[in-house]
Amino acid sequence: MPSRDSRGKTTLFEDDAARAGYVRSMFGEIAGRYDLMNTVMTGGRHSAWRRTTARALVRPGDTVLDVGCGTGDLAFDCAARGAGTVLGVDFAEPMLALARDKANARRAATVSFAAADATRLPLLDASVDVWCAAFVLRNIPDLDAALAEARRVLRPGGRIGVLEITRVERGWLRQLARFHFERVVPLLGRVITRHPSAYRYLPDSVDHFPAASELAERIEDAGFEGASIRRFGLGTVALHVATRRGES
Repeated sequence: MPSRDSRGKTTLFEDDAARAGYVRSMFGEIAGRYDLMNTVMTGGRHSAWRRTTARALVRPGDTVLDVGCGTGDLAFDCAARGAGTVLGVDFAEPMLALARDKANARRAATVSFAAADATRLPLLDASVDVWCAAFVLRNIPDLDAALAEARRVLRPGGRIGVLEITRVERGWLRQLARFHFERVVPLLGRVITRHPSAYRYLPDSVDHFPAASELAERIEDAGFEGASIRRFGLGTVALHVATRRGES
């Protein structure tokens, strides 16, 4: 049953454990239609936004971690930018199966995939140059734990990139965005994925995720600096990029 979160907002889940369990199950169930739904929902722009994210973050030879990798598109974009190795992690095994199929079809030898939780990564301290995530951070119940793990595994000077749906705070676009996410997307989701509630969850997840400026502050509070924000999709999607502070 719906309840209220710590800020008094109505949410679909009784607690973080219920939310995490739902997210894992839901993404597993819609994996086969996930790419198609992203294309329809964004008018085909999600691929360009991922490529922009990779360009903003990756330098030749980098070790890259793609968290919540889904079917692997951002990981492949990072490899195309010249990353030395790319590891994509996700906790939905059906998504990983599709990502591995893509890797085999593309003969992407520098890209691999593994099951892992964003808040408990199976990596050594200071072992990667880039930590990135596309359309996943709002699905993680403990945002601060995920950011702390990002800082732990990144080398000093390493880069974090978060591509995520965000709230439009004011103006006529706010009403348009609300209508799209609350009415249009859930309907498309039911038709395309055949899942009764997968995309009813989307507006709930956006409502309970920090606005773009708040997220920039949370990222910097977690041990990063120079957080920048670039918006796409009439302001409904934001890319945050920051650098891990140099101290150990």
